[in-house]
Amino acid sequence: MTGAATMERGLEKMTPILETERLILRPIREEDTNAIFVCWMRDEEVSRYMLWKASDDLEDTQEFVRFELQNLDNPKWNRWIIVRRDSADIVGTCLMFYNEEEQHWDVSYNLGRKYWGCGYITEAMSRVMQYARTSGIKECATTHAAENLASGRVLEKIGFRYEREIPYVYSQGECKTTGRYYRWTSE
Repeated sequence: MTGAATMERGLEKMTPILETERLILRPIREEDTNAIFVCWMRDEEVSRYMLWKASDDLEDTQEFVRFELQNLDNPKWNRWIIVRRDSADIVGTCLMFYNEEEQHWDVSYNLGRKYWGCGYITEAMSRVMQYARTSGIKECATTHAAENLASGRVLEKIGFRYEREIPYVYSQGECKTTGRYYRWTSE
């Protein structure tokens, strides 16, 4: 099942709470704004290869949170805030969304620099892909900047397979590089 056929199945109407051994993945809340700002939105290292750019303006984070809150009931958009079970600290975010332009499901994720190297993104995204499988999603594709080797390792650990190089644009379209295109299938 590909493209529009995959979209027909979709995900739940409201982003569900997902759990792992160490993490809780939950929908965004307005009161998360300051933690998101501190954890990753103002960090240029975190945003280095992302579509968005880091910002020291809290209003940019407030705008991000408003956008995400408006999409809570969108079955084509599932954004999770990643929270540590033991401390309730917000450590990052992950997203599964239907990419209308490319007609496939896609994923994205980022983690506060303080939490790099702890296996949190692999753990969180493994759970997201399990959710995708049980929700009827048959395939998903995504791209990362070729220089971002850590992202490629995460994708491979969660079952994505590298297919080819393609152009990759990031930092709100200001930067271009080579991207590595990956695909995941539920079989």
